[in-house]
Amino acid sequence: MWCYRKLLTQHKMNEWILCKLKVDRELLDCVQSLKLGFYGHTIRKYESLEKEMVQGCVPGYRNRGRQCRHWTDDITKWTGMKINEAAAAAEDHNRWRGILCAANTSVGGKH
Repeated sequence: MWCYRKLLTQHKMNEWILCKLKVDRELLDCVQSLKLGFYGHTIRKYESLEKEMVQGCVPGYRNRGRQCRHWTDDITKWTGMKINEAAAAAEDHNRWRGILCAANTSVGGKH
């Protein structure tokens, strides 16, 4: 990104530069696809530590102050579903695969 800014010799935002050069954010799309796929995989597991951690069933309390973003915040944002709806959808592999494809095409993905 900095090399494009150097070429343009202006202080511009990354989004403006990407739009000007007509370049997509491929890395973000790839991460989104992998993260949604891993979420579906872990939710379909039976009695696993990963599933409990993703669903937030780990005992304990959170620290004071501004709360950190949860891993599931991205899932709800990308799918447009509540987390319990997304977990129910992820139990069915074919339904989750359809949601994954729809989420990727909505942000410009190729899957």
